Amino acid sequence: MQTSNQLPRIVFLDQNGLPERIRIAPPPQPHEWLNYPSTKPEQILERCTGATIVLTNKVPISKAILTACPTIRHIAVTATGYNIIDIDGARSLGVSVSHVPSYAATTVSEHVIASALMLRRQLIRYRQRVIEGAWQRSSAFCVFDRPILDLKGARLGIIGMGEIGQATAQLGQALGMRVAYHSRSEHAVPYDKAEDLNSLLSSSDVLSIHCSLNDATHNLIGSKELALMPAGAILINTARGGIVNEQATLEALQQNHLGGIAFDVLVEEPPRDTSPLLSLAKHDNVIITPHTAWASEQAMQQLANTVSSNVTAFLANQALNLVS
Repeated sequence: MQTSNQLPRIVFLDQNGLPERIRIAPPPQPHEWLNYPSTKPEQILERCTGATIVLTNKVPISKAILTACPTIRHIAVTATGYNIIDIDGARSLGVSVSHVPSYAATTVSEHVIASALMLRRQLIRYRQRVIEGAWQRSSAFCVFDRPILDLKGARLGIIGMGEIGQATAQLGQALGMRVAYHSRSEHAVPYDKAEDLNSLLSSSDVLSIHCSLNDATHNLIGSKELALMPAGAILINTARGGIVNEQATLEALQQNHLGGIAFDVLVEEPPRDTSPLLSLAKHDNVIITPHTAWASEQAMQQLANTVSSNVTAFLANQALNLVS
């Protein structure tokens, strides 16, 4: 903490990660608060200098930054995932790190099931056929040019059985899907645990990813893994972009092996126009959304409230939602 005659400085490096209508309430303790809509890599050091608490969603904080800014005592990550923080470096320098657990299970799981419904039931395809006038020109009362598949009875495979994975499993099961999962951890859940990742891949009509991004999961799903999936399977990723190899996914779609994809995350965010999967974004079996699965109004407000509580707790010398 800073000296008693100097107010703790709180710096929010990327406030535009939340819409203007959602705001993080300031702590009741005396403080100085600085907001930045976004922060480029070359601006991190300058903006963190003199800070006591740093709030960040996607701006990375390295050990080098922490070493150069010895006043920093706490990092409040405004998300669940904290892979942008050098946790070992923070720990070695005595800097605590908090995050926001348990806020996005409902919104993300609903996004997953909505995506599965859209793709299995060909909603994008048939909406477009109406726009094109195919229904109006049809000699029959309906248009049947693409098979429609129910979710009931389909096999839902889940990679990662944390809170979001469990919420997705619950919704899938409620719709009559047969749920199985792969996880490195043991979970007391009423779903079949696959013997290994390959067996899950080969038996999933819909595969949804809910694990964290780390060295072990980077490019977890590549060409070899995609080839194991049944022809026509749906791949959904609302976790982190680096878990799935985008070029391999592009090729699987072009070869008509995958029936469709729904990606809410990409390796680079925001993506460049040359991003592999964006070339197929207009296809009716491709759903790419701009990292919004987490962002229902209710979830965002819960996130903001938790971040405020984390900061308030730190200033009161209390531990809340710490990862380091």
